Amino acid sequence: MRILFSTWPAHGHVLPLLPLIRAAQRAGHDVVVASGAEGAAEVSRRGIAVWDVGPSRAEADAAFRADPPDLGALPPDQRMPTVIRRMFGAAAPQRAAALVPRAERWQPDLVVHPSTELAGAIAAERTGARHAVHGLGPLPAEAWEWFGARFGALCADWDVPDLTTAILERPYLDNCPPSLQADAVRDFRNRLPVRPATDEPDGDPLPWTDAQLDALPYDRTLHLTLGTLFHGATEVFATALAGLRRLPVNVLVTVGPGTDPGRLGAQPPHVLVADFAPHALLLPRCAGLVTQGGAGTIVAALCHGLPHLILPQGADQFVNGAAAERAGLALVVPPSELTPDAVEGAARRLLDDPSLSAAARAVQAEIAALPSPDAVLEDLLHLPDC
Repeated sequence: MRILFSTWPAHGHVLPLLPLIRAAQRAGHDVVVASGAEGAAEVSRRGIAVWDVGPSRAEADAAFRADPPDLGALPPDQRMPTVIRRMFGAAAPQRAAALVPRAERWQPDLVVHPSTELAGAIAAERTGARHAVHGLGPLPAEAWEWFGARFGALCADWDVPDLTTAILERPYLDNCPPSLQADAVRDFRNRLPVRPATDEPDGDPLPWTDAQLDALPYDRTLHLTLGTLFHGATEVFATALAGLRRLPVNVLVTVGPGTDPGRLGAQPPHVLVADFAPHALLLPRCAGLVTQGGAGTIVAALCHGLPHLILPQGADQFVNGAAAERAGLALVVPPSELTPDAVEGAARRLLDDPSLSAAARAVQAEIAALPSPDAVLEDLLHLPDC
């Protein structure tokens, strides 16, 4: 069968699809991933067929900056939804214009896309393909109200008006561990749980040599990252490191794919800095993470049973952090309280409080019990109509 995956061109939107993509390849299906330039590059380097379609993430960011909403005039709880509607909704028509004609020529049997990628749904409906929406981890319950705000207009443009409501009956592949957030993206009613997976190394080694890692002086290691969208916050890295460096713990820092590790300056021997490291190789070496709290990063940590110190910066990270904190597996330091002392104290507790690690390991076991991507794919291909 021909299976088309369509996704927003961001690292954290591509990686959650990989387990199902690899399952489709193992089953012998003809697989293509459609995305903008950054997503296409991420997929292509993994040896997966790709269509570079629609705006790149850089182009979408530039368009947003050229005409930003007046967030200061909005109440705080409306600022994030407004940004999401503007950025994802504005890019969807351009992506659909590039994706749908190509999909109509290729005629996929199944289309899978995250809730952030509206064009994939149009391609599925226009080609008559089976259609599934893929989760991205612990997204807010109201996420579809934000990401899908312009979906009705897009459906009207492509003469598929019934899809506006029908999409909520399509299979929703829920890769959010139930105890972390059982009502993630609540609007979708036909849920199929699927086991998430951490990033696969695909031949990428760790950016540090064995000699460098063996020379680290302490028994325990923390991973510090701000993900792949908020990694430009150099001052947050600096504040976090100022606190973490005081502790008897190694710190492995990644500052974002393709960015300069040298921007954090010289570091002591127990701190190593690189641009990117595959989670599959990095996280088994760690006792915990200090991150911005992106959905994919939280799930990656839990796949390895690791507790989390979350320094939320924007997007869904405040909601994610609150959910992880309620589940007893994370601590949160909000921007208003971010100081070296606060990071030091929270990281010390992260390392020394056994209840945090126990909660993370409990969710790790919960994840392991979820259906495999291979089994879920088989179910998708045999449902009467999706």
